[in-house]
Amino acid sequence: MAFSIVKRRFVGFGREAVMLWHAFWNPATPGGLKFATALAGLYLVSPVDLVPGIVPVLGVVDDLIIVPLMVSQISKRLPEPVRERAGAKADRFMRRWMKRPLLLLFLILMGFVAIWALVLFLLYRLLFGG
Repeated sequence: MAFSIVKRRFVGFGREAVMLWHAFWNPATPGGLKFATALAGLYLVSPVDLVPGIVPVLGVVDDLIIVPLMVSQISKRLPEPVRERAGAKADRFMRRWMKRPLLLLFLILMGFVAIWALVLFLLYRLLFGG
């Protein structure tokens, strides 16, 4: 019973995250919501958390609670036409990629690795003038 609730919430979070991605690129999305979406994404990939990662369980729990809560609250505040259009695109994405969840997970992880490689490269160039 509890597993089905967690699974349903995880799939719902995935749909909302994809919906926010599409809404972010929509010109009708208010700038404040775009900014909040960017902050949620940065918090997810940021090494700085409200609860440090070295705390055994709580370091991960904050990402599992705070990020989905942020995504849910932002998606609820989207204008209705933007939400409908982005929701339709998210549904198509989910139908296509949820058939291959391991491939999707791999692509997401590779995206995070690419982001961090770019950040480290830019820091190196900034600090050492390379």
